[in-house]
Amino acid sequence: MENRTYSASHRPTIELVVMLAITLGVFIWSAIAPHDRLTWWLEVSPVPIGLILLIATYRRFPLTALLYWLIVLHGIILMVGGHYTYANVPAGLWFQEAFDLSRNHYDRLGHFA
Repeated sequence: MENRTYSASHRPTIELVVMLAITLGVFIWSAIAPHDRLTWWLEVSPVPIGLILLIATYRRFPLTALLYWLIVLHGIILMVGGHYTYANVPAGLWFQEAFDLSRNHYDRLGHFA
């Protein structure tokens, strides 16, 4: 079975570069005309902080590819929630309407992640 951890002797793989590109792309998109700039910053600030920490510790404390992908997914959830504010995320509004819910539950997805 292939070892999916990234050892200190290896340079970042294409997969890691793709993860970084996806994260930065969504970050840039979320920064363009968010619903409320202060709320956006408060919601997405864990993403650049985490990204800096992951890059700084990559060689000493490499994580598995699965964990990096889960971190990317969580970052996307945070950035989408920050762009629209959690109560106004379109996917959550669709879910609210489709299931006749009293409110948008997108924030619960963020808490679950």
